[in-house]
Amino acid sequence: MQRLSIRLATLLAAALLAPVLALAEGTVQHLSGTLSVVRPDGSVRLLSVKSQVQEGDVLATERDSYAQVKFSDGGQVTLRPNTQVKLETYKYDERQPASDGFALGLLKGGLRAITGLIGKRGNRDAYKMVTSTATIGIRGTDFVAVDIPPPPPGQTPPSDSPPPGVYVTVADGTVVFRSGGIEQLIGAGQTGYASSPIIPPILVPPPPTLPKVTPPPNFGGQFKPTVLNAGESSDCVIP
Repeated sequence: MQRLSIRLATLLAAALLAPVLALAEGTVQHLSGTLSVVRPDGSVRLLSVKSQVQEGDVLATERDSYAQVKFSDGGQVTLRPNTQVKLETYKYDERQPASDGFALGLLKGGLRAITGLIGKRGNRDAYKMVTSTATIGIRGTDFVAVDIPPPPPGQTPPSDSPPPGVYVTVADGTVVFRSGGIEQLIGAGQTGYASSPIIPPILVPPPPTLPKVTPPPNFGGQFKPTVLNAGESSDCVIP
């Protein structure tokens, strides 16, 4: 009887703990090329399919690399080549919608985000993405954000290069684009542009040369990682 009671207590504790363990968790679902992470403790690793992503991680894709991270609330983010993001905040407990929180910093590059339950089932402002010029909030589910950096000092950008700044194109739903103390709603099929943190965002025609977030056809689990990847479900520590 005593052993049975201990076992039941252990199972109950595990069931109660499971949602807590998932509070700050994402998983690399697809990978084409090389994806690295800098952990909050400063350690650097190369990630592979099934690697875990935690709050505070800084993720970076290399040239010609795409990566997709799926989060425990059902949301997902696909990173294009030469992209760097930081998972600033991730709080999700299926029993407590009011405590939801998601904050992702787009440090450079571009991504596609399909939002999950965070921002839909409780506080609609629980989801945000921070960029160099503006903050993105959601009223929908599917959008692309691309940051075009200014040219280095003394260099002139190509004539067909989009003006520097952050561009957001919405595929489904509505995005709230905030900069300069002003909110701009961007609906499905529209593109918003923010050139500076102190200048309000505007709607623009999609620049024809704006980088796309379009993974290769074999992106989706069939791609064989390069030798720089550590193999499925294992991480390679970089000294």
